[in-house]
Amino acid sequence: MKILRIVILALVLWNLPSIALATLGPAFGSSLSFLIISLLALYYFLEEKTTPNWWILLIAFLYFTISSFQYDGETKFFINNFVKYFVLVIGGYELIKRVSKEELFYFILLGSLSIGIETIFFPIRTGRYAGFYLNPNVAGFICIYGYALTYGLKNLPLKLFGQFIFTLMGLLTFSRTFIVIWVLLNLISLKISIKNIRILGVGVLIFSSLLVIDDIVGLNNPRFTQLKNIINNENVSNREITEDSRTDTWALHYDKIYQSPIFGNGYDTFSGEMGKVVGVHNTYLLIIGEGGIIPFLLFLGYFIYLFYWSIYFFKETPYLIMQTIALSVFLLANHNFFNFYYLTLVAMWIQYQIVKQKRLLSNTNTLTENINLKN
Repeated sequence: MKILRIVILALVLWNLPSIALATLGPAFGSSLSFLIISLLALYYFLEEKTTPNWWILLIAFLYFTISSFQYDGETKFFINNFVKYFVLVIGGYELIKRVSKEELFYFILLGSLSIGIETIFFPIRTGRYAGFYLNPNVAGFICIYGYALTYGLKNLPLKLFGQFIFTLMGLLTFSRTFIVIWVLLNLISLKISIKNIRILGVGVLIFSSLLVIDDIVGLNNPRFTQLKNIINNENVSNREITEDSRTDTWALHYDKIYQSPIFGNGYDTFSGEMGKVVGVHNTYLLIIGEGGIIPFLLFLGYFIYLFYWSIYFFKETPYLIMQTIALSVFLLANHNFFNFYYLTLVAMWIQYQIVKQKRLLSNTNTLTENINLKN
């Protein structure tokens, strides 16, 4: 079972189906996607059954069901996505329950290193790198999620190494979202220990590494030029910094949301696939835009749950609130929660860590009560 789990994690967390789709064609991409779902079904069949993830199952059921009422695309396409997602949630939740912090850390670390490999050996004109994840913003999320996870590691050298790699690889994506969340997480880390201010010293080393990489391959990225100008206290155009703002993209979809806020506009209408308008690039807006207010409120409730309990257990597991922040902010700029399997898996991993902490708390309270009764 361990080998099966490792194979599934590699396929999902390294985004191999999308790589196959982009490099080898739709047939190979679909085959790997089907392989993941088949292996998850097999894993669920062989593994001991525990409590399913009712949160995401209910969210997905309402989203897919309500959005299907106005769906006018191919029925086969919809059913295929519907079934695959439910297998992912049911089988994936059993799998993710058995993934440790260290195991998740190593998989994400290896995935992030693909960004550096692409930068050095396959430099591109745009100067923004993504490695296995194809999209720089997605790659930036993977790096910041892994960076948050390092605060759960007990091995200090491994923790510092992970922070260095995730920060460097994240900066190579030149994702503004990555930089904003990275700064926020480091401010939060000071609550854990003032010693975490040492990351500022690591930052100097990281920026020096970027300069070396720039000399070797020529990053040729406007955002890197802006960063150097900021460091050198030179003028930076506000227009360049705010160029390609997500808020402009969201605004293109507000009218459709206002027209049908209760039941939405139908499945796949906000993804950018069925029309000329670009995708909404916001999971929250996609859910209310396609499935209406009910799954949207439930989805918000799910994240309120993650925020509340991750803050509640901050002392024991500070990395959970950091990961929750990373995921929730990333979903403001990405609409593929139901398509990118790794997004659902990492969300469920956070959720299950909270479940474990609640059990520990319950067991501790029960033990305390029993001791008090004996006394």
